[in-house]
Amino acid sequence: MSTQIDLQSRIAALGLVDPTDRQEEPERRPAAPLETLEGLRGGFLDNRKGNADTILEAIRQRLADGYGMTDSVVRSKWVFSAPAAPDIIDELAECDFVVTAVGD
Repeated sequence: MSTQIDLQSRIAALGLVDPTDRQEEPERRPAAPLETLEGLRGGFLDNRKGNADTILEAIRQRLADGYGMTDSVVRSKWVFSAPAAPDIIDELAECDFVVTAVGD
């Protein structure tokens, strides 16, 4: 352990940045798996890259037709590389689950 601390001190003294993953505890945990989609409301977030909307629509339709999802909210981000707007996040937070897709 002291070797690791010594190495970190030497890296800092040289003005370098250590690019290694520190395996820190994540701030968020994944939700528990759903037992069924029957009667649930799904959220679908399109990042506006090519074909993301097509993929999401196919998934949305399949979940409604084959798994009993009864309601859905479909929204698009303004730009694929930016986070979704707070109002979109708030609306999707009202859903029982959310699916997002990246196209191209």
